[in-house]
Amino acid sequence: MIPAIPSIPSIGASESIGAAQAAASSSAAGTATDAASSVSFENMLGQAIDSLNGATNSATNLSLEAAAGNASVADATVASTEADLDTQLASALTDKAVTALNTIMNMQA
Repeated sequence: MIPAIPSIPSIGASESIGAAQAAASSSAAGTATDAASSVSFENMLGQAIDSLNGATNSATNLSLEAAAGNASVADATVASTEADLDTQLASALTDKAVTALNTIMNMQA
């Protein structure tokens, strides 16, 4: 069967997680809050990429199993659609990030 779609944390929850990580790292390691935020963003981005890769691999495997007659075509279709939506979301976020970076770079000092 297809695994359940993980829930997306709310903005308030991610801010509190970031604040907790910043407080823990600044008290334990003596680093600045900006360093803790960048590590948190890096981990979150890495997890999102791993999730996209996992969804794509799952869709590929289910498609191969469905072609061999070992899995339901409906499950393969759902997994493929899920992977496609994940890829579209990643592409849209990348486009928005590049647009934002270009806007910042074009600002006059």
